[in-house]
Amino acid sequence: MPDATSLSAGFMVVHGNRLDELRSLVVSWMRRYPLAPLENEIALVQSNGIAQWLKLALAEDAEDDDMGGCGIAAAIDVQLPGSFMWQLYRKVLGRDEIPAKSLLDKAPLTWRLMRLLPQLINQPHFEPLQRFLTHDPDLRKRYQLAERLADLFDQYQVYRADWLEDWAQGRHQLRNGRGEAK
Repeated sequence: MPDATSLSAGFMVVHGNRLDELRSLVVSWMRRYPLAPLENEIALVQSNGIAQWLKLALAEDAEDDDMGGCGIAAAIDVQLPGSFMWQLYRKVLGRDEIPAKSLLDKAPLTWRLMRLLPQLINQPHFEPLQRFLTHDPDLRKRYQLAERLADLFDQYQVYRADWLEDWAQGRHQLRNGRGEAK
């Protein structure tokens, strides 16, 4: 991991598994290269949990040895890579060409699954789901199932993109951590 003296202004990619060291590096970066007033710092993180941790860690009281936070965490836009890329697509390709939300975002995907589930549920291998959805007059169960599936597919986009690629190619298989098909 780079130390604070080797930092330069601009785009920075940092990987690591020691969160306190990552925080220290980000704090050093922000102190060394402060943005103009009303500009937002953008940080991309891999999960919502890390996003929340980063905001809290940066808001911790500052310490002399850079091991603390900034004392306040304002004007910091912490995003997931997928939503950041979607915003870039819209800026580069035009807002008229790219919808405001990706069809694979959780909320739109939930509603697509709500619409598709009745068509798929009658297939024989979905019999357990048929039983689950039998008494569902207000469609609450269907919505809950669609929401859970959308959340699962959202996680697959981040952690198991190889599975989604295989399924899109018609290969009904799962891969282990080494990428080998099961």
